[in-house]
Amino acid sequence: MRRALLIANETYGDPAFATLPGAVRDVDSLREVLEDPAIGAFDTVTVLRDVGIRDMGAAVADFFKYSERDDVLLLHISAHGLKDDDGTLYFATANSSYEPHLIRATALSAADVRFEMGRSRARQIVVLLDCCYSGAFGDERSRAALDTDLTEPFRGRGHVVITACTGVQLSYERDGQGVFTRAVVEGLRTGEADLNGDGVIDTDELHLYVADAIRRARHRQRPTLSADRKEGVIRVAWAPGRPVPVPGPDRHRPAPRRRPAPRRRLRLAPAALATRLTGRGTPSRRVVLPVLAAWLLLVGAAGAADADAALASDCFQPAEVRVATSAAGQLPYREVADAYERWSARRNGGCPSARLHLYPVAGDELRAGIEARWSSADAGRRYLQDVGPHPDVWLPESGSDVAGLPDTGVVSHVDRIASSPLVLGVPAGGLGTGLAAGQRDMTTSWRELFRRAAGTEPGRPAARGVVRADPTSSVPARLATYALYTAEGRPVPASTARQDVERWLDRTLDAGAYPIGDDIALLCRQRTLGATAADTPAVVLTEQALVRYNQGKPIGGACGTRQVPPAAELLQAFYPADSPVLTLPVVRLHWPDPVQGDRVRAAAASFARWLATEGEGKQALLRAGLRPSGQPVGAPIDATNGALPDWPFRLPRPLAEPPVRAQELIRATYQAAHRPGRVLIALDASGSMREPSEDRRRSRFQVAVDGVGRSLDRMGQRDEFGLVTFSTTAGNSRQVTPIGHPDPARVQDVRAALGRVRPAGNTPLHRTISAGAGQLRAGGGDPLRALVVVTDGQDTTGASAPAAGTLTGVRLYVLSVAGGACAGSALDRLAQATGGDCFDTRADRLDEVLTGLFTALWKGAD
Repeated sequence: MRRALLIANETYGDPAFATLPGAVRDVDSLREVLEDPAIGAFDTVTVLRDVGIRDMGAAVADFFKYSERDDVLLLHISAHGLKDDDGTLYFATANSSYEPHLIRATALSAADVRFEMGRSRARQIVVLLDCCYSGAFGDERSRAALDTDLTEPFRGRGHVVITACTGVQLSYERDGQGVFTRAVVEGLRTGEADLNGDGVIDTDELHLYVADAIRRARHRQRPTLSADRKEGVIRVAWAPGRPVPVPGPDRHRPAPRRRPAPRRRLRLAPAALATRLTGRGTPSRRVVLPVLAAWLLLVGAAGAADADAALASDCFQPAEVRVATSAAGQLPYREVADAYERWSARRNGGCPSARLHLYPVAGDELRAGIEARWSSADAGRRYLQDVGPHPDVWLPESGSDVAGLPDTGVVSHVDRIASSPLVLGVPAGGLGTGLAAGQRDMTTSWRELFRRAAGTEPGRPAARGVVRADPTSSVPARLATYALYTAEGRPVPASTARQDVERWLDRTLDAGAYPIGDDIALLCRQRTLGATAADTPAVVLTEQALVRYNQGKPIGGACGTRQVPPAAELLQAFYPADSPVLTLPVVRLHWPDPVQGDRVRAAAASFARWLATEGEGKQALLRAGLRPSGQPVGAPIDATNGALPDWPFRLPRPLAEPPVRAQELIRATYQAAHRPGRVLIALDASGSMREPSEDRRRSRFQVAVDGVGRSLDRMGQRDEFGLVTFSTTAGNSRQVTPIGHPDPARVQDVRAALGRVRPAGNTPLHRTISAGAGQLRAGGGDPLRALVVVTDGQDTTGASAPAAGTLTGVRLYVLSVAGGACAGSALDRLAQATGGDCFDTRADRLDEVLTGLFTALWKGAD
């Protein structure tokens, strides 16, 4: 029999879980195609909705236990995916708890599902998982049984699991349905998943179709396939339009003649061609061999052309290699990883030897994780849950990230693979306003280039200014700051750095409403202004980022699509004479066998060697905008994309990153040279803030008060803060403390005053934003003015939103603790227009968001 169990958990008793309206739609649409006698032809399809842990576990156990040897079983789960502190995957049920220590007791573990699958007598089991982190279901042991006596083409056997995403990714809904299940249903309903045209849709074809559909739709998830004891092919459905299966004990219709896969057809072609040339049945070796020699050239060409093609149905599941990168490096290295997968497929009969899963990790976090050996016991840090899985390969943002790592036995090998010089990117339309093209080839120092581009020298032509990312969150910005703070070989005092560098940067950042953040945020704003403004400033960045910006490559964040800048806004690279260079290594990491098996370890080593030694690896790095070690450069590092390929212009001395200790000294100088923050916190005290937070022990308001209170401890003595609460209830709409410098007694008074507030009334959000901006502008000096609004919703008074022009000089940051207030809303656009941001977050993640925010805003060193 063909039996299916479809489980959809849409609503949850714990408010920490968002509802999943697409889950029910998923199983309803999937049930239709599975029950259709012309497609799935399943005998029974059982659907369970919003079931608790007991009912869900019992249903799964019964489904697999009461089965026969020849049954085909299909299990589909659409629900929230969870991970515990050890990285184990669980499926949330209607009565699951979000509390970490209760996940094991209230959610169904993937290990339990695998156990029931292993006990089942059914030889053909298919599992479809539309859940976050679902790729963690497999154990990476894709293996085949020793016996291969298959006498019928479609009587395959084994367990096949197809997941919506990798073990470190989220699974998304769109238009009220999961994008993964939507692709599955469409592939079955239309028959387009029948990739080889034989009338049968098997598990390999379904996975390849779904992965391609999601890739073409540009969704940020990557379906995976894992197999255990798989032999032959396991049929999921018939392609529509073919003869309907014959009812009866054996529902396997006569197998149509299977058309060979593309590479198989190429292998058969020489004999077929020779047969046609000779007109005989089986050609002799004298005829076949000359034809074969010529044909090999075509096979090689076809192998290259088909490198992006889907895995052949007889491919073993490739090793899943986890690759950690910086946020800025994730998109370029994704291109490099794709090139490696194509290369390995060409060398392996069309089957990639590895799938590389990239995820961003900050360098400091990864260093700490390596030192702690990824143990959750390290100061309470949950690396698997909060950072990601154990990386097999690390592609750091710079060589400084791996300098001085302690010998814990985790780092097994480090190779330098590429470099990228730091440059000043000047818009083509800005040449002549302070800078000339003749100064591009290392004839001028960083400080001199900066003075001319920023317009700090009297008597010089008007300049557009310079912007730079935050050195505390960007390695390139930190290295450039090292050069800007160095005069005659020595670091300048903080007061000089403030006068000569930082105040000019601040003016340009504020004038263009540039965000205070990393390179992605900075370049995204540059691209936005370049399409609308006449005079965009120069940018401090790497040569790689400049080349990719001019190519119009996706940057990340809100700039995730291709967009080539206008000709006048193409950045021209100026190479300072004293510029440091970003050196880029590949780091191989070694973990114990339960975490990293031999197969994964070997695949990770192969990828690292390919980057460091193989010509095609170096070409892939070059195409990504880097300068590969020991490799001449060409396109895209050329004049077309604003670069000068001859760098370093016959310079006799080697260029390198400054020592880590020198970088740390510069970071400390920056803390003192940067302007202080003047922050007004506006805390929602309306009635809806009484609602329980995710931990259910505190209300949303209490969580917000606790988070804000801890944030006050991060201020420097030069910083300022004030706090207001807002509500339509008069007693809850007041100035708790005026803007001023921190004082322990004052901070304590604020906490006590907030403890007496009882949320009530509606939410005058728009009025609060306008009043807060006016209050921030009232003070003198030149601080970083920011209004931080913590709320759980939108304005409920009917007042219109303030225009961006009324917030000039003030950055607006909105933290929506209930979620949904941002996500492309008018409030989000208003915050972005001021150089601020809007965050949809949950109350249990508020501390994390506040920490990152105030790290950027409060820099007033003692």
